[in-house]
Amino acid sequence: MSQRQPLAEPPGPKPLPLFGSLPELRRNPMEFYARLARDYGGFSRFYYGSKPTFLAASPEAIKELLVDKREIYVKNTRYAAIRRAIGNGLLSSEGELWKRQRRHTQNVLNRKAIREQAAAASAAVAPKIEEWRHAAERATPVNIEPDLTGMVQVLIGQWVLGSQYQSYGDEVTELVAAVRRAWPEPPRSIWASLKPPPLLKLRKLEKLLAKLDTAIYAAIRGQRESGSVDSSLLSGLARAGVEEGEGFSDSELRDQLLTLYHAGFETSASNLTFLFYELSRHPEIRRRLQAEVDEVLGDRLPEGDDLAALEYTRCCLSEALRLYPPAYNFTRVSLEEHTLSGYAVPKGSMVIVSPYATHRIEELFPDPLRFDPERFTPEVSEGRSQFAYIPFGAGHRFCVGQGLAEVQTKVIASMITQRFELDCVSDRPVETKPGTVMRPENGMMMHVRLRPKDHPPAAGTNRA
Repeated sequence: MSQRQPLAEPPGPKPLPLFGSLPELRRNPMEFYARLARDYGGFSRFYYGSKPTFLAASPEAIKELLVDKREIYVKNTRYAAIRRAIGNGLLSSEGELWKRQRRHTQNVLNRKAIREQAAAASAAVAPKIEEWRHAAERATPVNIEPDLTGMVQVLIGQWVLGSQYQSYGDEVTELVAAVRRAWPEPPRSIWASLKPPPLLKLRKLEKLLAKLDTAIYAAIRGQRESGSVDSSLLSGLARAGVEEGEGFSDSELRDQLLTLYHAGFETSASNLTFLFYELSRHPEIRRRLQAEVDEVLGDRLPEGDDLAALEYTRCCLSEALRLYPPAYNFTRVSLEEHTLSGYAVPKGSMVIVSPYATHRIEELFPDPLRFDPERFTPEVSEGRSQFAYIPFGAGHRFCVGQGLAEVQTKVIASMITQRFELDCVSDRPVETKPGTVMRPENGMMMHVRLRPKDHPPAAGTNRA
């Protein structure tokens, strides 16, 4: 009886001694993954130091990893490092705990409940958008990235905390921003990774996280005592599963709220930042977007019934997510030896999925570096694999907050488009920065100009 020959290794770059592909990976992980997909196809191998690591880039490989063989994979152990900040919520939990969290959170985060909050969201964010009027009148450039982050934080704060937002929203928002600033940056070179950890910064981070816990637990107590019912996550999750005897404890509620808060504002702010960057570079697309917003909204704030009509707005946001997916990669670790895409994958191996790389595959998206919202019209999208466009992940762990993110970004993008035109200060292409989410390396400085036909609705007003 002949012995079966082992499968060949998948293609990949030749590793450097000891370091493997680490130098190139550290410099720019997004472009490294994109090059692997371009040069070596849908499933490739590189060395993370001396450890073989794999990239699943094709829709077929991604489906096999995340759906067909999902039971033999777990999320990367690196998520343990962020559990201190956001706990054991949906992002980091596994097994039966994750299934229970997912079921109840998905029920609360239904599209009808999210859509019903659109009018309140518009009124809440209008004053922050209106602050740009002063910059427009003074012709002062604005770094839109932190401003957009602040706008989204207002919305996600209301959606997460609901009636408790008035009491604790400002404090939570400020603390989350401070935690973000204090979080250690990932090293961008091998030599930087050898430096000792910044102990003072880590101590400051621990103190900020303790204060954040205090504020979140106070909001949870307020919800428990009042029993108020609204469409917020806090109200819905506090009531979820109680009748079945599997309601959330205070600590579980804390973990879920912080997970969804962090995931909800950083990703949407990144999407909006790169949207307005691309609109600045493509004035003809911007004019078409303006025409849609003017036709659908006129001079009033967006409401839930308006969202479906903002179809070209959706296409523009989707195309920005294709080119600049906030979560540019995610990982899985194999629990046993098996095959993937016809190649042997040893037990304990890390397999990476990079939306940034997959979204740049020429066969999936012709002329992939071109900003073209038409890719996401129903006619062009028809027949496209659901694993070709994955800014919110794929498989059973796709982002539960996708609908929430879509409403947030539509509301803010349409309201800004009503009032202003944003143009980049520099003609130089933006450099992207890896981190928890993708951001512009040096911020996004833009000129803010009033629309030639400026008819903004008054802050807080809606259709009669």
